[in-house]
Parts: sequence; structure tokens; C-alpha cells
Amino acid sequence: MATGFGVSPGTSWLDIVQRESDTSIMNKAQNGFTSTDLLSRFHEDVIPNSPDTLFIIVGTNDALLGRTAHYIYDNILQIIKLCNENGISPIVILPPLLNVKVASELDGVNPETFGHASRTIKRYRRLIEDYCEDEVIDTIDFHKAFVGYGSEENVRDYSIDGIHLSEEAHRKVADKFLYKYNYILLKRNQEDYFINIKTVSE
Repeated sequence: MATGFGVSPGTSWLDIVQRESDTSIMNKAQNGFTSTDLLSRFHEDVIPNSPDTLFIIVGTNDALLGRTAHYIYDNILQIIKLCNENGISPIVILPPLLNVKVASELDGVNPETFGHASRTIKRYRRLIEDYCEDEVIDTIDFHKAFVGYGSEENVRDYSIDGIHLSEEAHRKVADKFLYKYNYILLKRNQEDYFINIKTVSE
């Protein structure tokens, strides 16, 4: 998701954030990355760069590969543990939900294939959100960028295939990130950051 799969170069949410924030954010994501990839590459991708904060967004590819919510959850707990051991503040980004109907229609497969993945993502989101609340770890919920966005029929406006976000959706997600980023990291008054409040409504 951080690589902007399926959208024009420079239009992904992270590209927008890079342009509109005043702090350097390094992207180590690759298309197809899973929680196992993030964990196995921690010492290669994270430690040498000595970041103050690590944004963790993962789960969709795991779910599409048939891995369980607890499998994803356990890997993220290991990443959070490594962050704590190395003086890095973890912030967990909750991935947006899948649209099973659209994904199934475009891929021409049994809806249950994507239905299972969708349920896995929902379970993982609940597990990690509860953990972060208990451990006072900040989260950014990308799905909330689309709450109240419209009916299922309008999902094509923010998803190109039921899984990957459209350019319009990347803009909404970028606004959500910047809103929480300013509040969490820069301790700015949220009212001082002017964006479309419907995009980032809690």
C-alpha cells in the first residue's frame, strides 16, 4: 500500500505525505510485503537508519495468502518488541478493509476466497487495536478515512479492484495520516491543521 500499487507515480498517500510534511519519512515497503517480510528485514531496513518512529502497516497480503489473524498479530508484536528494545517508537497503521464483492467480480473467483481474507483483516485489526490501547501505542486507522463515504456501489471511487486504493483514496488516506501525524508526533492542535474534516472524522 505504501508503494502506491496501481496508481500514477507521485500520487500514493506516502508521496503526498512526503511533500506535505516537514519531517523525513523513509519508505521501506515493497509490493507484496507480508508481516514476515517486515519482521525478517527489521535489522536490515530499520536499525541502520536509527529512526525515532516506525510506522507499521501490514496485514492485507498475509490475509490474501491465507495466513491467520494471530499469525499477523504475533509478527507485529515481535516488531513492536524490537522497536522498544532499540529505542524506536512504534505507530501501528490499521489497514483499510477489503470490498469482497468488487474483488471477487474483477478476479472472477469464489467470493469466499476474498471473504476469508476480509474476516482475517477484521480480526487482526481488533487484536492489534486492543493491544495498542492496552500498551498505550498510537494507531492510525486508514479505514476511517472512508467511514460514511457512501454505499457499496460507490466503492470503485476509492478502490481500483476491491483491494488497492484509487488515487482519490490515496489523497483521503494521506489526509488521515497527516491529521494524526500532526497530533501524535508534533503535538499540534488538530484545529490548526486545515483539511477536509469529513475525510478524517473519527
